[in-house]
Amino acid sequence: MTPRMVNDMETKPMSYFSLLRITCDEKKCISCGKCRQVCPMDVDMTDNFRKRANGTECILCLECVKNCPKKAL
Repeated sequence: MTPRMVNDMETKPMSYFSLLRITCDEKKCISCGKCRQVCPMDVDMTDNFRKRANGTECILCLECVKNCPKKAL
């Protein structure tokens, strides 16, 4: 491993490198905000980028998926 990669792995939570990620189908999403309301970690699931608000905090509880009225997640 390069020194840069070791540094990234030390400073970023493992969820940043996770192969499992919840993504939002922007065509189905109506921006109701229910996913964020039920998320215990306050993750913005409507933003599919790695740098989304609290994105690395996701614990994959799937509450957002269960509560999405349009099944966009």
